Amino acid sequence: MFKRTKMRLVILNSLVFFILQNAFGAMIYFYMHYSLYHQVDETISEKKTHLLGEQERLGKELNPEREENHRMVYLLWDKKNELYKILPQQSLSKADVERFSSLLNKEGIQTITMDGNSYKYLNMSLEQDSVKKIQIIYNLKRENEMLSHLLMVIGFGSLISVFIALLGGIYLANKALIPIRKSWDKQQQFVADASHELRTPLSVMKLNLEHLFRHPDRSIEQESETIHQAIQELNYLSKMSSDLLTLARSDSEGLQVVQEPFQLDEVLQQIVRDFKALALQKQIQVTADIQPIKIIGDKERVKQLFVILLDNALKYTKDQGKVSISGTVKNSRAVVEIMDTGIGISKYDLPYIFDRYYRGDKSRTRHIEGSGLGLSIAQWIVQSHSGKIQVKSKEGEGTQVMVQFPIKKY
Repeated sequence: MFKRTKMRLVILNSLVFFILQNAFGAMIYFYMHYSLYHQVDETISEKKTHLLGEQERLGKELNPEREENHRMVYLLWDKKNELYKILPQQSLSKADVERFSSLLNKEGIQTITMDGNSYKYLNMSLEQDSVKKIQIIYNLKRENEMLSHLLMVIGFGSLISVFIALLGGIYLANKALIPIRKSWDKQQQFVADASHELRTPLSVMKLNLEHLFRHPDRSIEQESETIHQAIQELNYLSKMSSDLLTLARSDSEGLQVVQEPFQLDEVLQQIVRDFKALALQKQIQVTADIQPIKIIGDKERVKQLFVILLDNALKYTKDQGKVSISGTVKNSRAVVEIMDTGIGISKYDLPYIFDRYYRGDKSRTRHIEGSGLGLSIAQWIVQSHSGKIQVKSKEGEGTQVMVQFPIKKY
């Protein structure tokens, strides 16, 4: 799949590079073409203005020695439109002179090509007895040679641009595929982990149902343990499905986050009260120091966030441990910290705790319930509220989670 995608990206990027480079070359060529020809037009116009102002000294002004390389040719015509003089002499063939004679009625600066040579010419009228019209003719040989050389350079550059475009296309394709490969790898890992996590409860449920099917004569009381295990696995699957649906909707941006003011301290106090009963079973001491905090956000999602975090704190804290929660306002930000004296997280696992299905080696066992998606959901909730979540932990000593939310005006 990636080979085809890479090939398409290389072709597309190379084509864009090639078009841009050649478009730039074409712009240079047409600009030079316009610039050179415009300069010639100005030269002819200036010559016309000068001759009109110096009609009495026309002979001196039309001295051929003053024209550089005889690029400017003058055809002088009498009142019968017959050639009076050509300056410089023999600069044009008789056939060319005859062609120019048929163009005496043209107005403005014109361009003509004869026998492979290009000229610009201008007809001007005089009030003299001997000379009535003058054709100012400019030979475009040098300008065309310059344009031809430039075209050769651009053409050569166009050939080189094929290789440059190819190299650029390969480079950009490789850069573009990096995030695609990462996303693909994450998706593959997600699918593999999800399959692994779902396979175990389904297998347990299947075994329990087969066991019940093989012993139809037994009472519910006798098979209560089997039924209890099946219910536990169903609860696990239900939670797993809910978490997967939440993450799928968050990825597709199909999950709306409500923005309304609410008291964060009240939400935290309620969660603490709910978890104290669970903490008593493990003889874990739960303390709370929560100041009044009012923020804008989705109350249910924020509650889900702290349920996940407090559930993890209790889950990974050994019996007779401690869990503390604090909530304050610092620098226009709501800061909530959850600290426990649990098993902690190793420095190798810490960078990956928000990855989906990631659980440290010591806790990746079935006896600790969890889908491995809780912290991924928690991170999404925090980010959807423009907040920050930080985790500090030391293996064997405990974990500290700090969540910050901006306090917006309402």
